[in-house]
Amino acid sequence: MLTHAQRTRTRLFQVADGCLFVTALLAAYFLRAACAGWLGWQELEAIEDYLWLAPVVALLGPMVLAGQGFYESPRTGQRLHALFAMLRSCVFTVFGLIVFLFIIRIQLARSVIILVGTIGGGLVYIRYEVTTRLHSRRFAQEQLRRRALWVGLPSENQLLRDALTRLERDTLVDSGEFNPATQPVGELVGMLHELAVNVVILNLAGVGRDQATSVLLACSNEGVEVLVRPGLSTLPSPHVTIDQFGGEAVLYYRAQSAPLSHLLVKQLVDYVLAALLLLLLSPLLALIAIAIRLTSPGAALYRQVRSGLNGRSFLMLKFRSMRSDAELEQASLAERNEMRGPVFKVTNDPRVTPVGRLLRRHSLDELPQLWNVLRGEMSLVGPRPLPIEEVKRFDHDTHRRRLSVKPGLTCLWQISGRNDIADFADWVRLDLNYIDQWSLWLDFKILLATIPAALFGRGAR
Repeated sequence: MLTHAQRTRTRLFQVADGCLFVTALLAAYFLRAACAGWLGWQELEAIEDYLWLAPVVALLGPMVLAGQGFYESPRTGQRLHALFAMLRSCVFTVFGLIVFLFIIRIQLARSVIILVGTIGGGLVYIRYEVTTRLHSRRFAQEQLRRRALWVGLPSENQLLRDALTRLERDTLVDSGEFNPATQPVGELVGMLHELAVNVVILNLAGVGRDQATSVLLACSNEGVEVLVRPGLSTLPSPHVTIDQFGGEAVLYYRAQSAPLSHLLVKQLVDYVLAALLLLLLSPLLALIAIAIRLTSPGAALYRQVRSGLNGRSFLMLKFRSMRSDAELEQASLAERNEMRGPVFKVTNDPRVTPVGRLLRRHSLDELPQLWNVLRGEMSLVGPRPLPIEEVKRFDHDTHRRRLSVKPGLTCLWQISGRNDIADFADWVRLDLNYIDQWSLWLDFKILLATIPAALFGRGAR
């Protein structure tokens, strides 16, 4: 709750910045059109040909700013941090728009696109300076800071005080303490009146159920907000949200801390890009299938049951890169396994066909998994799916946490050397780093890094 107001303000800033980028799109069009008249440049298309970009820039601009930490400026060097974050965001926004237009094969004036990033960045920074100056005024500080009363055992209250971040401390005015174990509830009501408390921080550690109920009832009658600390400090609190279940408030511990709205955007991007890539690459997919059928007996596609989200099995597709009876030969190659851990990897595997070796080197054998992405069984970016039998051989509890997200076509392991990584523990470490640090921006960077890794076959054998 203490940071809820800050998150709300950030969302409002993002909406405002999205509107500013739309304004920048209009300004860029009219500025370029005016320059065409003054300088005799080529006339632009009608403005209607650019207006459809408005929702794109309204979403892309704030998303890139958030990825660059623009909305999380530190106190020291705040303006410098915000300025450099804004400049990086302008470059990435322009680059993202150019790539987007290239993918959908629409030609628009590059000068307009460049001006969108330049003007949009300038407008956003002006907005930032204005809101920063307004926020620093005494009246704003009085309105934004909450007068907090700490309710609970003094020792537990102090533990929570020490754990507060700088942002959380800046949102509070400490108005004192109330110990329900030694003080009557009537005294609490008097403190709420006298101190004009905005929020009560209720520390449940060491507080009885009846005492906590009395405090909540008193605050409800007085119309004072309550923040409840359960005291479960050993659990991963950054992944906790509040939900309703059975008519009561419950704590919802999620395996991933990513906002649900961002995960929804990731899912939409998966569907759209998978459909586009399947359509654009269909001639290449057909040629690969024909080459496989002509050079070795058996089907062009290889199907294998793999472990998906939370271990749920699904039928994964690949172009066949080995002989048709390759699975029957794996047991005889067990002594040559080079990967420490439950997975199986062999350099120069004799079961791989000549065409299959080329496909593997450039990850072309994975392209049919775009269909798995379209079916919702996989994502474009995520930990690589493993066969069911290898998952059953996991020898550490944390290994299964890589199953807490959808498996992907590419991942940090894929762009970090792939088969050069010989220890499954290192592979898992990369996957868990991805899960813990996930963001839309990280997915974008991994997708970009996958292109040269696949083209030049880095780390592949």
